[in-house]
Amino acid sequence: MKFTANSVELQRTLSKLGGVIQTKSTMPILETILVELAKDTLTLTATDMALSLTVSMPVQGMEDGRVAIPAKRLVDTMRSLPDTSASFSIDTATNKVKITTDLGEYNLTGESAKDFPTVPAFKGTEEIKLDNVTLRKIIQKTAFAVSVDELRPAMMGVLLQAHGGELRAVATDGHRLVKFQYKCEPALALKKDVVIPAKALVVLSKSLEDGESTISVSDTHIRFSFDKSFLVSRLIDESYPNYESVIPNDNTKAMTVNRDAMLSSIRRVALYASATTHQVRFDIGGGILQITAQDIDFGGDAKEKIKCNYSDGTMEIGFNSTYLIDILTHLDGEEVTFRFSTPTRAGLISPAEQSDRESVIMLVMPVRLNG
Repeated sequence: MKFTANSVELQRTLSKLGGVIQTKSTMPILETILVELAKDTLTLTATDMALSLTVSMPVQGMEDGRVAIPAKRLVDTMRSLPDTSASFSIDTATNKVKITTDLGEYNLTGESAKDFPTVPAFKGTEEIKLDNVTLRKIIQKTAFAVSVDELRPAMMGVLLQAHGGELRAVATDGHRLVKFQYKCEPALALKKDVVIPAKALVVLSKSLEDGESTISVSDTHIRFSFDKSFLVSRLIDESYPNYESVIPNDNTKAMTVNRDAMLSSIRRVALYASATTHQVRFDIGGGILQITAQDIDFGGDAKEKIKCNYSDGTMEIGFNSTYLIDILTHLDGEEVTFRFSTPTRAGLISPAEQSDRESVIMLVMPVRLNG
């Protein structure tokens, strides 16, 4: 097996696999990358058994073949090289790999391609197409809010629904919730809702470039095909919580505030919050939002005031500052609107202005105020 590739282009392609490659796995083969050459196309595959990503790139091929190469050493070698030509010569009988550049020669030992796990045979029963700009936006708006609690597996993924010309993505960890809605033209439809592991979506977002993706769904897996590459992930086979029931519809107290000013203020004030609760307090009234934090254990406190547009009665409510920072970071627009009901009920946050085609609403649960 022989081919020549540009070191920078190869490193760029390898970097897309980084989120899938296993380290210190009980199965050493998962710490390798399957490298396959067919004429002038090099195909690279990484898997963790639940998730597989395959990417391709053009090279100068001389002799076809397949081998599994230790991922860390290959990636580190390409990363350390300048922009140069790298020639690979691989003995597929012994799995010995020799990399030659104008700087020197590097030798390593791979594994047999026969030992590399097979990517699941895929027979999609449904298929939709989506432009990558929208797909990347869906991931960016939702994946941050999933749960990391393995006891609640459904909430470790993003719920994807496509009905009646509307694509909807939902994520929650029980403390915050995101609902993203997008009107599709032409209309897209899936016969069933699917829950996609957040890890798969994060890996996907780092691999997407301009263009369009084809999303295929089977009973157990989902496949994203894009730019001569594809990602296959096992679906989460658990019922998603009834998220609509927790979104309040009577939050009538609206506060609009500059997003960047609020985000910066919360970040500063939160430095003085309790390391346990991360609590910040909002005191709203008279067109002013006062943000306060207090660390009772170590005797620190901070407060700031920023202007807001709020015409209801005075309001006092507490939130976890970490959740607020996450939410504000993932919202677009110059201004955001908070909608409150009572200090013990969830607050709703959304951009002050949204397009007719897409909308996002984020929910965050309050925390009990100190004192």
